[in-house]
Amino acid sequence: MAEIYSKNHTIACYEADANQLMRPTAMLDMMQEAANINATALGFGYDELINSNTAWVLSRIHVKFEKLPLWRQEVNLKTWHKGVAKLFYLRDFILSDTEGNTMIKATTSWLIIDMNTRRLVRNSDLATSPDKCNKEDAIAEPADKVVVPVDIEPELVRKHPVTWSEIDTNGHVNNVKYAVWALDAVKPEDIKERPLKELLINYDAEVMPGDTVKIYRTIQESEDGLVYYITGKVDDKQNFSVKLIF
Repeated sequence: MAEIYSKNHTIACYEADANQLMRPTAMLDMMQEAANINATALGFGYDELINSNTAWVLSRIHVKFEKLPLWRQEVNLKTWHKGVAKLFYLRDFILSDTEGNTMIKATTSWLIIDMNTRRLVRNSDLATSPDKCNKEDAIAEPADKVVVPVDIEPELVRKHPVTWSEIDTNGHVNNVKYAVWALDAVKPEDIKERPLKELLINYDAEVMPGDTVKIYRTIQESEDGLVYYITGKVDDKQNFSVKLIF
């Protein structure tokens, strides 16, 4: 069984919002860096994959926010590789306070793509060894598909031209930017007054430099709370879908 990667962190001012709470997207930033460090330590990080002209891409994510850390609060982030489920490589995360209380937990589903063809590499034997996996669950079920209600007409919020600062080392829009776009599509009164309880993202297709993304929102009251569905399209092709539960 592989060791769990663990790192202490103090919430910085640039990671906090107007309520002096950690931005949800700051959690995603920490997660992707921790994933990179842990994958490298296990022998299947960026350098190992790029040698075969392949790379990790995030396909789905599910985050549950139990309590957001305060600005300047000390926290601990843990992550571990869970192994393979069908096409997906699974990785979980837990953010806790200094007393070990869980504040945020997440599960993520990753794919490996060929950097030239941008197609999936289905038969890679990377990351499948039992001694590199830890079967503990932060969230037991893998991140689910986001299903947008079809009986509510989506509202076009804005058209967003992709900027250079949004492009990452894989040459496409970084996974965290989709969450930024989604949260920016929420009405200010909702995001200010209601805490975010859950975040789900499906990354359906890459968004590339030069693209303009049409961002739509659908709002629904449910037994779970106030739900926002945010979708992004490039040339009428859906590239991502997000579910936000407040």
